[in-house]
Amino acid sequence: MTVPGRGSAAVQRFVDTLHAKATRRQRTAFLEEYLSWLAGQKQCGTGQVTTEDLLDEENALAWLAAAQRGLTRRRPGLHGPTASAATNSMAARTSSVNTFSRYCGRPLDLQPPAPRFAQRLTPTEAHRTLRLLAGHHPAGMLETTWERSVALIALAVCTGHGISALHPMRLADLELERPLPRARVAGDWYPLDTVSRGALARWRATHEALTAGHLKVLKGGRVEELWVTTAPGRPRNGQPAPPAGLPAAVRTLEAAHRKLTATALGTPLLFEQFCGTGTEDAPEDPAPPSAG
Repeated sequence: MTVPGRGSAAVQRFVDTLHAKATRRQRTAFLEEYLSWLAGQKQCGTGQVTTEDLLDEENALAWLAAAQRGLTRRRPGLHGPTASAATNSMAARTSSVNTFSRYCGRPLDLQPPAPRFAQRLTPTEAHRTLRLLAGHHPAGMLETTWERSVALIALAVCTGHGISALHPMRLADLELERPLPRARVAGDWYPLDTVSRGALARWRATHEALTAGHLKVLKGGRVEELWVTTAPGRPRNGQPAPPAGLPAAVRTLEAAHRKLTATALGTPLLFEQFCGTGTEDAPEDPAPPSAG
C-alpha cells in the first residue's frame, strides 16, 4: 500500500478512527510530537513532513531515541527539563507509531519497553492519605486548586476510577444531599464516605463561586462540567486571557495533582495509585475534614 501525502493529514485521519477519548488524546500528543521533531530535523514546516517520512523506521527510531533522552520534552516535569523520559511514556510513544503504521498498511512493529506500573495504595492507605490531604491546605498552592485536587482524589478513592473516567463528570453526577451521598462515574453510582462528601461539597461551593460570573457570558447558562479552572489562563494569539471557571483540561488536573502530592507528601504520587487494590476493606467512615 502506498502512503503519499502530508503526514499531518494522515495522522488526523488515523486519530479520527479511534473511539476512546483518552486514546485519541494520547495518540495525538505523541504523533504530533513526532511530526514536530521530524520537521525540526528536516528544517521544514510540519506541513511538509510526508507520511512516508513518518513511516521510515530510521526516523521513528531516531525520534524515540531523542525522546528517551528528554530532547522532545515540552515541560520541565518532576525531575527537570533534561530528565530522561519515563518508561511508560516511551511505551506509549512506541505504541502510537506502531498503531499508526498499521493503519497506513506499513506496520513497523517496533519493540516497546515493558511498562512499569506504580504500586497502588491499599484502601486503608488511600483513605488515610485522603484525610491528610483534605485537612491541610499546603503553602504555595492556590486554595481553590487544592480543593479541586482533593475532590478528584476523593472520587478516585471511592470509585476506583482514573482521571480519564472522572474528567467528563458534570454537576448532576453528584448527589450529596441524600442520606447516603453518591457520585455517578461512567454510568454507575458509588457511595461516598464523610471525608469524600465533605471534599466534594467544598469543591462544589467553590465551583459555584468560580463560575458565577459566566452566567451572562455563556449562551448555555452555567458551567455544568464538574472540573473547572481555578485561575485565569494565558493570553494566546492576541486574545485576552480566559477567566477562571471554564472547563479544565485533563492536563491541568494532572499537573495540579502532581503539585499537591509532591508539596504535601514530600513525594509525588500518581493519580492511579489512589484507585485502590481491592485487597482490603475500606476503613470505617472517619471524621469530616477541617475547613482549613
